[in-house]
Amino acid sequence: MQFGLFYEWPNPTLRNWKLLFEEGVEQIQYSEALGFDYCLIAEHHFTNYGNSPAPLMQALYIGQRTKRLRIGTAAVILPVWQPLRLAEEIAVLDNLIDGRLMCGVGRGYQAYEMAGFGGDLGASRQKFHETLDVLLKAWTHEESFTYEGEYVKISTPVTVFPKPLQKPHPPLWLAGTSAESMQLAARMDMLPLSSSMMGMASVRAQFGALVRAQADLGKSIHHLRLGLQCVTHVAPTDEEAYAALPYARWQHRAQRGLNRQDVTNGQVDARPYEGELEEATYRDRLFFGSPATVIAKFKRAASVGATHISNWMMFGGIEHDKLMRSIRLMGEEVIPALRDVHPPADLPDELLHDTATRP
Repeated sequence: MQFGLFYEWPNPTLRNWKLLFEEGVEQIQYSEALGFDYCLIAEHHFTNYGNSPAPLMQALYIGQRTKRLRIGTAAVILPVWQPLRLAEEIAVLDNLIDGRLMCGVGRGYQAYEMAGFGGDLGASRQKFHETLDVLLKAWTHEESFTYEGEYVKISTPVTVFPKPLQKPHPPLWLAGTSAESMQLAARMDMLPLSSSMMGMASVRAQFGALVRAQADLGKSIHHLRLGLQCVTHVAPTDEEAYAALPYARWQHRAQRGLNRQDVTNGQVDARPYEGELEEATYRDRLFFGSPATVIAKFKRAASVGATHISNWMMFGGIEHDKLMRSIRLMGEEVIPALRDVHPPADLPDELLHDTATRP
């Protein structure tokens, strides 16, 4: 298994952004020293739910402050970008951080954020596909090209320079949980990034959708990759770890408030909501606990197909020192115990014929 940190810099109290950001950078540097493989940077706009509005600039800064760590976006929201400008900036970024970029893309799911750019979720799917198409053409075509889409139109032939350092382009991650996302990931050899908050049975079903999509394309169903977003907090004991539950609850309640577009002056209403997970189920889907408890939870994730873990550790305003302790315990005890853990070799064949995982 591979492990990384995920960041969107939530800012519940609207404290100084530069201090908040630098704490994250210090955590990322510490994770590199402890053997983590990557960090992932979200894109969010206009609220305190996540203060990460310039993911490519932030990635460049982090790249200058690290040496080995791969740096990814999770994800660049394609419908809000001008495609050619995005292609250029990603290519420049990949060059400037010595080919360490992982390009995670998504179509977005927050109407409030998209509306700030004059867009809407109804058009986002088609804009996503057209923008992705242009990115790939820009990075791989030496000849000038035009493009005629429903939303993206390039009438004057253009060639994008520079090309990314990695060939043919940085590895692609896809933020998405739908069967359509798994089909796209299979078709374009992307690493899909799912969420543990859906529960392991749902993650297993998603992996099954990826397996079937690979099979339908005539591609190998073995040695597949699946990323899993895990809200993670490690402490010396389970009791100490679960003391951080209110921070995670704030994050999930704020996300639901943002879904409702319940925002005042940029501050999301993070009140409890109808239908939120009851305590036992919530704890089960979080990766909280002592090193031994968290190791067992990650082994369970591997058993349903997860190969790349995105650890969401900075959530809900949790204090820097608690987060640094969590990173230390991950690096010293959890990750070394899981390096040789893989999904079961017979899992893809089992899922290919398992009607229970089909929609």
